[in-house]
Amino acid sequence: MIERKEKLFVNNFSAEEIKEKYGTPLYVYDRETIEKQYEKLEEEFSKRYNNFSVSYAVKANPNPSIAEVLVEKGAGLDCASMAEIDLALKLDVTSEKIIYTTPFNTEEELEYAVSKDVTVNLDAVYLLDKMSETPERVSFRIDPGIGKGDFGLVLGGGSKFGISEEEAIKGYKKAKERGVERFGIHMMTGSGILDPEYFGEAAAKLLEIAGKIKEETGIEFEFIDIGGGLGIPYRPEEKALDIEETAEKTVEKFKQGLDKHGLESPELRIEPGRYLVAQSGILLSKVVGVKQKQKEFIGIDTGMNHFIRPMLYDAYHEVLVANDLERETGSKKDVVGQVCENTDVVAEERELPELVEDDLVAIMDVGAYGFAMASNWNTRPKPPEVLVDGSELKLIREGQERRDVFHGTELE
Repeated sequence: MIERKEKLFVNNFSAEEIKEKYGTPLYVYDRETIEKQYEKLEEEFSKRYNNFSVSYAVKANPNPSIAEVLVEKGAGLDCASMAEIDLALKLDVTSEKIIYTTPFNTEEELEYAVSKDVTVNLDAVYLLDKMSETPERVSFRIDPGIGKGDFGLVLGGGSKFGISEEEAIKGYKKAKERGVERFGIHMMTGSGILDPEYFGEAAAKLLEIAGKIKEETGIEFEFIDIGGGLGIPYRPEEKALDIEETAEKTVEKFKQGLDKHGLESPELRIEPGRYLVAQSGILLSKVVGVKQKQKEFIGIDTGMNHFIRPMLYDAYHEVLVANDLERETGSKKDVVGQVCENTDVVAEERELPELVEDDLVAIMDVGAYGFAMASNWNTRPKPPEVLVDGSELKLIREGQERRDVFHGTELE
């Protein structure tokens, strides 16, 4: 559990203790937070619909130790690359609990997924022609024409993802002609959503489309996957997603859709990433300098090379003085990184306490799409990752050395 006392703690370890052992910058995750998020989600849906499963979206945080926590709790894995399929298989996830979804697949990727007998979730009908072997199970990702999301990234008919209802009917007919006998259906309509009503609406829409596909093709669906999109409150004033209400409204619409459209009792799947891991993670960084110009700049030893969400999406992440949470809030400041790029701003015009060199800051809620999107921009090494596992600190990824940045070159 991440606790705010006079200082920031992860379980019984203060952020300062963790920094003293591993240095900065440093990604830190809390196992207990991940487990509780999973348990809450699984409980609320399962008690309303007993054929329910969670697939963790590996792309959110592909560290094997993080995925392993969720696999041990019973999650399947939603994979977006061959490497993520490898990870799933190394964690002994059964092939039926692995779903592979990505747009614009290469032939190599499709052949690999089929060879590993994972569920291939196709993002276009033409992809069937790229497979020399017929897979046992096929699903199509549907674009239901609705969408919702944070940072203005609303999915729907204008996005690159999924296929229309009309194309889906063609796709399932074609798959059936190819000899496919087992089917699922999938959609993804947004990200970071905090409105419980929306998930019920989205489920109803997908069930309507599934019903029309069954009517046209005669197929039955083994699973219906409503995707992810469950959000977390990044801003202090935001209200957390009510997962009990979300489950209630989603399952209610799901059951109504099954009855209305004559569908049997397929597995209801959901595949969150952010909801499960985002709040488990903090990025610890040291203040390396303070500069006064027209505004005050707080320079830290990380930046957009390690954590790009604020710059890419204008995403808000709370910044705390981890070594002194009781320090009084002061003037507005920009918290900036070391990259030679003017957009390298972690927090802009943020009211923060006065900071000095060597203060320890924590960037909050970085467990999803943090390290996963890190780079070596400006030829800087990536930081290590640590998992707080009860009373134990585990190094789950070594930090890069400078020489590692040149891996595969003559300078290695």
